[in-house]
Amino acid sequence: MSKVYLTQAGSFRAMHSHDGTLAEPLHEHLFRYEATFYGDINEERFLVDFRQISNMFKTDLEKSLNGSDLTTFLPFPTAESLAIWIYDRIKVKMPQLYSIKVAESDDRWVEYRGEE
Repeated sequence: MSKVYLTQAGSFRAMHSHDGTLAEPLHEHLFRYEATFYGDINEERFLVDFRQISNMFKTDLEKSLNGSDLTTFLPFPTAESLAIWIYDRIKVKMPQLYSIKVAESDDRWVEYRGEE
């Protein structure tokens, strides 16, 4: 069977602040994310139904994160922590998940692949 990578992208607005080395007051970003899935295509020649992925991201992820204060559920609300949080949440529902990328600006991002 042929293996493919499939990527879904999206965005949400959220706030965070930092203490310690990264000290910054509460501020907002337009976070962008990419979720990449990997695996064998099925007999109908697709890996995952795009509608299933899109619906999950709109209802599960973007709805819960849009307008939120990340400091309320992430002790260290960095892009790195957010990528891991998103990965862990999606991997349970979609085992084909390969990686999550999170960007808080256009010129830098974090990628997490579930590696410890």
